[in-house]
Amino acid sequence: MSDIFQEIWDADQSGNGVPALRPGESREPARGFVEVDERSTAVGSGHRVLRAVSIPEAKRRTYALCEALFDNYALERTLRERVRPYELQEELDFIDAILDAAPIEVARRYLEISLDVSISRTTLAAMIRESWFAIGRSGSQPDASGFEHVFVGEQSSSRDKAGGYHFWYKYWLDDSGASTGGAPSADRIEYLGTRYGGAQQPDKGVLVPEIVTLEMVWQAPLGDVANPAPGETRRLHKPTGGFFVGPSPEGLIALGLVRARAQSTKTARINGATYQLDLHRLDGNPRAIRTFFPRFVRYDIVDLDPVGEPAPEPAPAPAPPEPQPVPAPSADGTLPFRIVAGMINPRNPEGGREFLQILNVADRVASLRDWQVVAPNGVVFTLADIDVASGEVFKFVVPASQGMLRNREGTILLRAPAGGGVLAYSYSREQAGQEGRPIVFLDQPR
Repeated sequence: MSDIFQEIWDADQSGNGVPALRPGESREPARGFVEVDERSTAVGSGHRVLRAVSIPEAKRRTYALCEALFDNYALERTLRERVRPYELQEELDFIDAILDAAPIEVARRYLEISLDVSISRTTLAAMIRESWFAIGRSGSQPDASGFEHVFVGEQSSSRDKAGGYHFWYKYWLDDSGASTGGAPSADRIEYLGTRYGGAQQPDKGVLVPEIVTLEMVWQAPLGDVANPAPGETRRLHKPTGGFFVGPSPEGLIALGLVRARAQSTKTARINGATYQLDLHRLDGNPRAIRTFFPRFVRYDIVDLDPVGEPAPEPAPAPAPPEPQPVPAPSADGTLPFRIVAGMINPRNPEGGREFLQILNVADRVASLRDWQVVAPNGVVFTLADIDVASGEVFKFVVPASQGMLRNREGTILLRAPAGGGVLAYSYSREQAGQEGRPIVFLDQPR
């Protein structure tokens, strides 16, 4: 069930989402990018976690419409919200602009199947509005809103603490002083380091550019209040918070909509990482979001060699090593894992959409710990301690911002740990040329 979140992510990356990159990874200007530079220690207001952001002009409209909503909410949690006619129109304009977006369409189709209902465009708009923009009570807060809490951030139940604040684009605006509207603002963020202590693999969080988990201080504007002093802010501390990096506003809306409406699993696997998707609802309204955010759990690829821009493809490619017959934990003495299929040439954009299906052919549970996948251009991915039951398939999504599995003839290697054996899977130029169609490896590895 968690595949729906990967599908939404992929659809968003084909639309207005932008890829999250580690420093040194290559960039495609037409797609845009977010360069992520997390640091584990407190580094203060001078450090930019999202140190470079490029959103192409063709992708900016929904970001600008979303940004227009940020000042429609009061920071103080005890204040009643005032919804003026022009603010309501901004909300409706934003919803109308995202209804036909690719990630929203993926969410709509999934909800139709999950809920066994037909969802018209009008119904979909109403669902988005109720789930994300409904205002209702949450504990001691009389007027809470999922959009405000997640996309904007607010004061928590403690006067000096920040609540919510789970949208990367809002963080970038506050940290860089940038604005899609062209009017610069102040730097409002002090970054105090990463906070992955609750994860299964806390040391791996910084390797995943699609997630940021941090401690910060936010100099928060008072927002929609009567007669605010010019430039007045409040210092709010966020001990641990986080957000996905790269989704467009509609991408994040779609992820939350499915999580809230479809009773989906809490766990999502996106681009090789596992997340817990936390969701809370408004009091008395099970369809309205109070908060929605990801918690990093683990990274299913524990080592990437080399880090950064992949090495150029060798020409000609060296012959792959022959498989080595060695003992292995299966009934017939063969290696327990086989690559049975792969999406070598997905439809653009390729980055983050290539995958391999790895089957456990043994007669018992086997772990992928320290197994390696070697792409045709020599980039090595080392897998994590993932148990795969006998006969089950692990879907390995290649975690890269650009294609790694050569779109002409090539060979993929599957290496057992500690020199235990190498299996080679070759494919032809004709097979690789079929865009959007997976290759099935029917024969025994050569």
